[in-house]
Amino acid sequence: MPDSMVALKAAPVDTSAAEAFETYLVPTIFGPWSEMLVDLADPKPGEALLDVGCGTGAAVRYAARRLGRKVSYAAIDLNPGMIAYAGTLDRAGRIDWRRGDVTAMPFADGAFDAIVGNQLLQFLPDRAAALAEMTRVLKDSGRAVFNVYCRLDLCPGHCAVARALEKHDVDPAGILNPYSFGDPAALGDALQAAGFRDVSVVRRTMESRFASAAAFVAALAAGGPSARHALEQLDADGLRQVVDAVSQTLSDYVDADGVRIVTASNVALVRR
Repeated sequence: MPDSMVALKAAPVDTSAAEAFETYLVPTIFGPWSEMLVDLADPKPGEALLDVGCGTGAAVRYAARRLGRKVSYAAIDLNPGMIAYAGTLDRAGRIDWRRGDVTAMPFADGAFDAIVGNQLLQFLPDRAAALAEMTRVLKDSGRAVFNVYCRLDLCPGHCAVARALEKHDVDPAGILNPYSFGDPAALGDALQAAGFRDVSVVRRTMESRFASAAAFVAALAAGGPSARHALEQLDADGLRQVVDAVSQTLSDYVDADGVRIVTASNVALVRR
């Protein structure tokens, strides 16, 4: 058959990591944080909301459930698996899902009244370019809300996992990376340099519940975008020892309802 007659099918997108993230970490940690950001952004009827670095779209899906067709919604993420899976969760088809780079977004100048970004800024290779692009697509006087984890010791559950990995000679970089931009002054400076105004950075904490420390580690191993690779380096015995160490470290956070996992973020509210 001539080449021109052959229909080349694109390889299927692997959504397994996105599904695990949605199953284990969105209901417990990322979902509640996303809802907080949307509530702070406070989209109004007739406005347009953008979820940047959306993952499986927890923030924009929450907004769509809360406000329905009163608001228009878009979401963008570089990871094809995240975007592909997020689209399957948008059964009403209300959200404009885009796979793309936040440093070159396919949106018009001033297209949005509000932007939310949940745990995105610390992962950007070119943070200045991405923030400049966000100012471009935000309307004059539009607002944006971002959160970035504080330093690791203020998130004791994740800190316990990182320290346990270090004791087993496993590079904990996957655990540490989300906490690499934890200085609130540096966050505020970066936002001001990008042209945002009325910059306010406050620390917020969130408590999540897991059945046990073992369940928390298992959730990170299955669905943690940053932690997964580090935990996969352990054999069964090493993983058991890490779970035991984390359980001991978090013993003061255990009660009848399981283990409390505390996360702390610097939350930035800005205007264009």
